[in-house]
Amino acid sequence: MAKKRTFKISLIVEAFQNLEKSYVDLKKHLSLPKEEFVKNKLILDKVRVDFNLAFESCMRVCRHMSAVLGLKTTSKDCLVKVAQHVGMEKVERLKEFTEFYFKYRDLKDSVSPKDLYDFLKENLVVFKEFARSVVEYVKRTTGNYLLIDFDLLNEKARFIKDSVKKIDFVLSQGMEEFRARPMYYDRTKYFYQVAYDSLFDICKHLAPKFGIKKFGDDCLSKMVEAGIIPDQYYMDVFRMTNLKNKLISTWEVPPEELFESLRDLNPKFEVLVKEISRSLKKLLEERRWSSS
Repeated sequence: MAKKRTFKISLIVEAFQNLEKSYVDLKKHLSLPKEEFVKNKLILDKVRVDFNLAFESCMRVCRHMSAVLGLKTTSKDCLVKVAQHVGMEKVERLKEFTEFYFKYRDLKDSVSPKDLYDFLKENLVVFKEFARSVVEYVKRTTGNYLLIDFDLLNEKARFIKDSVKKIDFVLSQGMEEFRARPMYYDRTKYFYQVAYDSLFDICKHLAPKFGIKKFGDDCLSKMVEAGIIPDQYYMDVFRMTNLKNKLISTWEVPPEELFESLRDLNPKFEVLVKEISRSLKKLLEERRWSSS
């Protein structure tokens, strides 16, 4: 029996994040007076790029949704058919929007800057309405109201477990062997980065679910500040990030220092995953109680 296809939450979230960026840029361009918009070639070039990115972001979700839902679609009717399926209101506006986009994209069929300005000014919101309808449908039909990609989390946790195991094997050979074999240095350096990047990907995906809106390379530290990871691990997180930054820079980490650092930090990876998992479980329970 074929495995039932499910929604790839990360794909949907990532595509709509890209849509949001393009949407914000388009709104900024459309805030200009029409006369300036029409005459500014640089702005028109930027609008073309942002309009294409926004539309393709929606299409990426659309193609995925079509495959999961078993809808037969083409590039010209995909958005409309998916919108109808998820219950979006005023689907006819989306049909007009799609037709306008393909007319605009086809350089043989010119759209004047004035018509572009007028159309986008009135209809740009259709992008957001489509995204909102899709997200609400996915939440409603899956019960995954926080849009958590459990497949991604499990995959990253496996990468961490596997990397930790490989580093442990090298460390078990002792300092002298580690110093004598350059291969061991390269092996642990590689798997440490895999483990750290996987932990960071978990953090990056979950941080917004916990209400952490602004973060960058300090994602794990932000989780400590928010209480998702207990305070007692702050220095571990700091040292893990510091070691990662050293290993990817031209900074030379002596074998002895790397060996000792890994001996201290390698066990912390799975500990941190468990702490994040514990906080996530608590968050999901609270969400269930509040919605019941």
